[in-house]
Amino acid sequence: MKTSFSLITLAVLSLATLGSCRKNRYVVPGATWYDTSGNVLHAHAGGIVKSDGVWYWFGQNEQQGDKSVFSGINIYSSSDLLNWDYRGRALSPIDGTDISSDRVVERPKAVFNAATQEWVLWFHSDNSTYGLLQQGVATSPNVTGPYTFRDVFSPLGGTSQDFGLFQDVDGEAYALYSNGDADAAHDNLITRMNANYTDVEEVVYTFFDFDLEAPNMLFTGERYYILMSHKTGYRPNNVVIAGPWSIQSYIAPSGTRTFNTQSTMSITVAGSHTTTFLYCGDQWATAAELYDSRYVWLPTNINHHTGSFTIDWHDLYTIDSKTGIVSYPEGTVYEAEHGVVTGSAYPTICVITGNSTLTVSNIVGTGEPQWVSFYYHNPDGLFGDNRGVSGQSFAIARFASVSINGAAPVTLRQRDTNAGIILSQPLNVTFSRGGGNTITISGLNGGSAADLDKIVVYGNIYSE
Repeated sequence: MKTSFSLITLAVLSLATLGSCRKNRYVVPGATWYDTSGNVLHAHAGGIVKSDGVWYWFGQNEQQGDKSVFSGINIYSSSDLLNWDYRGRALSPIDGTDISSDRVVERPKAVFNAATQEWVLWFHSDNSTYGLLQQGVATSPNVTGPYTFRDVFSPLGGTSQDFGLFQDVDGEAYALYSNGDADAAHDNLITRMNANYTDVEEVVYTFFDFDLEAPNMLFTGERYYILMSHKTGYRPNNVVIAGPWSIQSYIAPSGTRTFNTQSTMSITVAGSHTTTFLYCGDQWATAAELYDSRYVWLPTNINHHTGSFTIDWHDLYTIDSKTGIVSYPEGTVYEAEHGVVTGSAYPTICVITGNSTLTVSNIVGTGEPQWVSFYYHNPDGLFGDNRGVSGQSFAIARFASVSINGAAPVTLRQRDTNAGIILSQPLNVTFSRGGGNTITISGLNGGSAADLDKIVVYGNIYSE
């Protein structure tokens, strides 16, 4: 299902034109990601494969203004995991078929079949009310497609909710999915695909009554891990892990709701110096604003002896796809409590209410686009980690107005958090070169912004 979780959306200082001719230096979790043509990258709920040294990222197209249920599966390519070229539509709607524009086609995952020499694209297939719960496949002799639609089916005569795919080192491929929400369902399945990777033929493991979704599996060379999330609509929760096959445990600090993400895939970067495993999650916007959904990729911490698998938050980082080495740049911290307030705002963790403002001054800039992380607390959504209370209403986000050096403001969406949990939201800005820069934050249109803890200013976004 097109479910769950997350968000943290915002209007950013878009530097798409600059980005089209300059290379990204960092992976920035939760930021708007642009392709090398300067367009917003749309590859939601996707999957990544590597072929001949190039990474290929498949995902749902969710462009703003497109009202179709299904508008296409996009594909992008990259040699460094940072800069992505748009390669077109891997799969497009076909009227009068099970992949028409009024049907659900989501969670695409691709796999190469060495025997048939074909690429097979799998996806969750459904009607617009999610009443069919099926799987679908398309094939192509080329990784970039376009893919030819082949079939939609009910796996082993049953139902399939969400979809994940795993290919083991021996070449065997497996479909991962929940069997739905019916009274007799609520299980999560690992099923072996047939020789052509065009259907499933056998259940190899059942997680009885787990009632989870968004499955994603990886093998580290020593252990298998499967990540799954709870079912909470387009609201975040704590992703859990089971590794073969242990009791569920959270992969991120409790209360962060996995940094407002839902698991979608993993990336194994087998470098010359080390192997790095990346957790990749979707940071969903609301159903009406899916075009503003983001991606959160974070390096994992895996202990092969104990089987633990966790992720920590990083505002940004670099990864060398050749060596596998990850580096974390340091930023300059500016505490909110040292800022100047007006109106009813007051410092501690700075509370910005009504028409009040907070101005942080003496910020040193480079004169080039930079990343700034806003650390905030927004306890409006006090519904706990995984599920809401029936009948309770929620304020999904607060909205801040952010102005750099008195310029026209942009809007920063600050996703709700658990009480006492501080999260961060990135924004790209351009300060004047040198000191004396200011950031002024207020509630949007007289509303309240989230409580601000601090901002962290990092170096230039792009490498020349």
